[in-house]
Amino acid sequence: MPIANIKLIQVMQKATMKNTNLIYFLCLSFVFIINILINSKESYQTWIEIIGTIFQIAIPMYVLVPVIWKKDKKGTIQMLRFLLVVIGITWAFKLGLGQVFGINEMRPRGGSMSFPSGHTTGAFSGAIFLSIRYGWKYALCFLPLAFFVGFTRIYSLAHWPRDVIASIVICTISGFLLVKRFQKTEA
Repeated sequence: MPIANIKLIQVMQKATMKNTNLIYFLCLSFVFIINILINSKESYQTWIEIIGTIFQIAIPMYVLVPVIWKKDKKGTIQMLRFLLVVIGITWAFKLGLGQVFGINEMRPRGGSMSFPSGHTTGAFSGAIFLSIRYGWKYALCFLPLAFFVGFTRIYSLAHWPRDVIASIVICTISGFLLVKRFQKTEA
């Protein structure tokens, strides 16, 4: 076994809630710092959209934190299935299924593939998974952030409200069908 794999296994075995959260938030801070440097002259409206874009990736990426420190193999499989389903449904609508149902409007600021909102799907996939799998503490933290992402999509005129609502519905229904509550006996 290569030395790099052995080191990775040792790091994962020593993973705790505290150090895993610290690493995650350091990485997220780094992303914000880079965006501040690159986009320092952008308007307030653009910053709202940039922050929403960061969170649409940061929320589902946070799923790795409890999965690692709880050593939750079943949760990893559930999250991968859940992501494949919600992203698959979202893109099926964007790439043609929306036309079948007569939902093929232009985005408010122009452009196609409005329905449903991919950013909102990304954010809610993480928030819903965390809330169902690990409990209300995650819901209190991540659901408001996911709603903020949905708001940024409407505020920036990238999506209509129904695009955002559809993404929330897709993630919620899929979450209740595919994600099971974490049991300490699983670890």
